[in-house]
Amino acid sequence: MPHDRSPALLLWAMALALALLLPAPARAWGAAGHRGVARVADELLDARTRAALREIAGDESLEDLATWLDRERLHLRSTLRGSPRWHYDNRPLCEAAVGPERYCTDGQCASRAYTRYLARLGDHGASREERLFALRVVVHLLGDAHQPLHAADHDDRGGNDVPVLIGRRKRPTPLHTAWDVDFVKQLLRGSSEESFAARLVNEHRGDRAALERGDIDSWLGESYLIAHDYSYGRLPGFSCATAQAGPVWLSPQYAAGARHIVEDRLARAGIRLAAVLRATL
Repeated sequence: MPHDRSPALLLWAMALALALLLPAPARAWGAAGHRGVARVADELLDARTRAALREIAGDESLEDLATWLDRERLHLRSTLRGSPRWHYDNRPLCEAAVGPERYCTDGQCASRAYTRYLARLGDHGASREERLFALRVVVHLLGDAHQPLHAADHDDRGGNDVPVLIGRRKRPTPLHTAWDVDFVKQLLRGSSEESFAARLVNEHRGDRAALERGDIDSWLGESYLIAHDYSYGRLPGFSCATAQAGPVWLSPQYAAGARHIVEDRLARAGIRLAAVLRATL
């Protein structure tokens, strides 16, 4: 007798099969997450930095800058080879000692692209167009670096190939999408993006100086540890030795912890983005 399979599992299998035939998607916080990072940063800019931003970006808001790389990803894919890989560092989840010389051999990863374009943004001799593009890259990739599944990979495209069930949903979603989008949406439920960002700024007034320290590598290192210890590590039955079977149900406790982590990562990203812009522009 054939095995009885639920429609949800069949749909997931069909979607996964199709996804494997397509190019890997650009991985990023959803638009709401990137806007949240930008809003936090915007509240922390001084007048000089705001003026410098206007000289480069004109009327383009920091929120627009933060989401530009995703909005233009298809065009960039065809014009800038390797740009889809700028959004993440595929550091092996269970091999902490592995360095970028192995997972970023051609420089097409978040840490190396960010470093290149940060230098271009700080070059006052570069053209306005060059600095505007660099600004868009830096703002976006700094946000991406704070999403835990942008910093680690378990041979599953950063959790894109791990189906999970959230709450009462009957249709699986990728683990990566849960962290990119779903937990952000849950955090915003009942509040506006503006009030959410203002709350984060207010809650971190006392530790901003400490949070501003570091660089792209240390910030990705934080995300890597979270991915290892929580994003993957708290999944039921997770093992470094085997691929994660699914669909995996994310318990209310897992979701609550993830929301807390996501809120903290968005706050840190916004605080650090403001500091980087003040120091670079």
